[in-house]
Amino acid sequence: MKVGYDRTMYYKHIKDKELPFRILKQYGDKIPYDFSKDFPEMLEEIPASQFEINTFEGMQKDRDFWRDEYGRVLKENKTLREESENLKAEIKSLSSKRK
Repeated sequence: MKVGYDRTMYYKHIKDKELPFRILKQYGDKIPYDFSKDFPEMLEEIPASQFEINTFEGMQKDRDFWRDEYGRVLKENKTLREESENLKAEIKSLSSKRK
């Protein structure tokens, strides 16, 4: 597997807790593995244009990414709705105590 780094650099990379996402993506492109599933914040740093869809495998990765992203947003939405309902109930409770 050629990523463009020698063996010494590879071992430095795997020990680096602050490894830049662009380097992690280079490894993922060669393996192939989409590390953005494990590190969603990776997508904020790497422009979407770097996740090319020029092969069937690329299309599958893109599909899987958006499916997973949709699920994450759906869970976040549910959590926020529950928090909102709890806050509304608490406000109602506090308002009734003031009277």
